[in-house]
This record gives sequence, C-alpha cells and structure tokens, in this order.
Amino acid sequence: MWASSTDRALHGEGLVFATVPIMLKQSLLVAIVSLVPLSAFAEPVVENIGVRVGGYGFREATHASDQEKSGTGWQACRMNGLGLFANKSLGKNFFIEGGFDTYFTETFPTGEAMGTYDTPIDRSSALASVALGSRFLTGSRLSPYIQVGVGAELTQVSLPALGLEDTALLPMGFFGAGVNLRVTDKTMVGASLRVNAMGYYDDAQFQTDLSPSLELATQGQFYASFSL
Repeated sequence: MWASSTDRALHGEGLVFATVPIMLKQSLLVAIVSLVPLSAFAEPVVENIGVRVGGYGFREATHASDQEKSGTGWQACRMNGLGLFANKSLGKNFFIEGGFDTYFTETFPTGEAMGTYDTPIDRSSALASVALGSRFLTGSRLSPYIQVGVGAELTQVSLPALGLEDTALLPMGFFGAGVNLRVTDKTMVGASLRVNAMGYYDDAQFQTDLSPSLELATQGQFYASFSL
C-alpha cells in the first residue's frame, strides 16, 4: 500500500509539474498574440525633431535724447539663443510640441539697444516648454499654424557694475504664430513669432537687489525640422 500510495503521489506530482510548462507556454502564446497587434499599430512618441535659432527682447519705454525721441520698443535685455524641439500630430490639424532652448544676452546680430545703459545686465537662461498648436492648409507646401504654450526658465542674472547676482526658476507662457515650408517629404524649414510672458530683471542704475517682474517679450525664431 505504501508503494502504491507513493506511486500515486509521485504520479500526481508528475501531473502537476507537467502541467506547469504547458500553462507557461499557453500564457506566452497568449501574450505574443496580444502584443503583435499592439506593436503593429504602435505609433512613435514623436514624429519630427528640429533645431532652431532666435532672439527676443523685452518691452521697454525709451527716454528722449538729442538723437532719439522717446518711445516704446522691444530692445530691453536682448537675448539670442538656440534650441531643440520635437512634435507629434494629434489628428489632422492639431499637434503638440516640446522644446529645450538656451538663451543669453548678446548684441549680435541686433546691435546695441537704443540708448546706453550705465549698468549692463548679463543673463543666461535654459528654457523648457510644451505647446499645443493648430495647423492650417496641411496639404500644401506652405502651412501656417498658431500655438499656445507654457514652460519654465532657469536663469542666472548678474549686474557686474553693482555686484548683484540672482539665480531663479521662473514660469513662462507664450502665444505664437508661424509658417512651415516643406522642402522635401521629410524636411521642413520655417519661422515663427511669439509673444512671451516671462520674468524680467530691470537694469536701472540705482538698484540694490535683483527681483524679477512679469513682462512681455517678443521672440523670433527660424528652424529646420526632420521627419522620423
């Protein structure tokens, strides 16, 4: 009896252990069958990547002088820079875009701002942004678009003449419009104009600290993008 009971137990265990590989094989087969359609219809995370260059300046009233009349321009704290961006279509007319840019104060290529500053400001920034846009005339070679976005700016500012420095993480937002020119099936070039709401540091001569305020800045960009 012990022998037969043992045999039955061993046979029972054999059935159990024999069943396990079969169940694993069935599960693996089901997983493969399920993943094949998903992989067949999976879409890339991004469709286009690109590089861009541009510049922006803050809105500021100018003082009257013998050479210049008083007025308002976009010449304060001029900054130039470059960046990378990627976008993905959301249906036929809408798209989402993410970008990373670096900007720094520089006179080239716009030259000196109107007037002269007794305390010139030095500023460098890294900006990360995301935007939602809408395209028009998507089937034509020229395709205009509009977009609205938000982001964050990590900026380092100094006024060497006054010995002032500040580093801050500031929010930003923008509204823009642009146009794409399709060069080939996989290559586009274009230009855009944005109005940014972002942090501005005044470079007045008698400041005792650096505190950013919310101001408007206009930004122009030129870019090239490539389809993946």
